[in-house]
Amino acid sequence: MLPAGIILTGCPQSTSTTPAPPNSPQTQALNLTRALSDAVNAAVRTGITLRDQGKFSQADNLTLQTWAKSAIALDDQIASALGTGESWTVQRGKVLALLVGFQPPSLGANIDASLQAALTLVNQLIGQIRGQVTV
Repeated sequence: MLPAGIILTGCPQSTSTTPAPPNSPQTQALNLTRALSDAVNAAVRTGITLRDQGKFSQADNLTLQTWAKSAIALDDQIASALGTGESWTVQRGKVLALLVGFQPPSLGANIDASLQAALTLVNQLIGQIRGQVTV
């Protein structure tokens, strides 16, 4: 016969939360944040390429990179808010509060079409995240 202490301590208690179902609003919003992160990185890479080609000023490139840091931080904060065990109503409120006033950076007047397209995609993904959490 085994001592009672071994039986009682054999299985540690689980403290993890149950992940959201694959088609839940939280999962869909998280998928959008991953796409947002990729789009922000693509915009930065495009800005660097254009700067190296002499088609984008260093000042605008620094503006873009500073904005990108805030965009990635926002992305991380959204993912963190969606990763809690709180109700969807609470998570939605947190995400909406994070998105208030967030928009692409103001850059020079003559932005290359490739960078404009990358920033438009970022803006569309922000809109999709807003739409996902307001449903």
